[in-house]
Amino acid sequence: MERNRAEVVICGNTYVLSGEKSEEKIKEIGKYVDDEIRHTSKILNSNPNYKCAVLAAINLAEKLMDNSDLLLKVQTENHQLDNDVKHYISLWENAKKQVADLKEKIGNDNDKAVQDSERYKALEAKCSDLENAYFDLQRENVSLRNEMRNLQKLKGTDEE
Repeated sequence: MERNRAEVVICGNTYVLSGEKSEEKIKEIGKYVDDEIRHTSKILNSNPNYKCAVLAAINLAEKLMDNSDLLLKVQTENHQLDNDVKHYISLWENAKKQVADLKEKIGNDNDKAVQDSERYKALEAKCSDLENAYFDLQRENVSLRNEMRNLQKLKGTDEE
């Protein structure tokens, strides 16, 4: 990777810094360090010196550590969210499978219901036919009884 160079002024001293960052980013970092040292010297009511630079470095280290802690927390939360997403995707896939299974079962139940309905209609028709045949047999039975009585009467009148 290409190394870039940039001149920065920190507390009135010019430094040439180099790094893999862009020249603009290197200048931004230099200005940030200058601002931190000046801020520390203002709090201490002194001119920028070694003591101010050390305290500014401590402040920067604290910010860096806070940001590292925050980054770790965010990464942990991100990992948990990834796990949650995987869990919910799994639940979603299971739910879709259950819905598909239920649709298939409903379809099978509907087919069975149609078959049962057709069998019921066929049995109902047979029942109706049997009722009609039974009724016809009863009529024929009544007719035969009447005919038998008539024959018995005729036979009884012939003997007299």
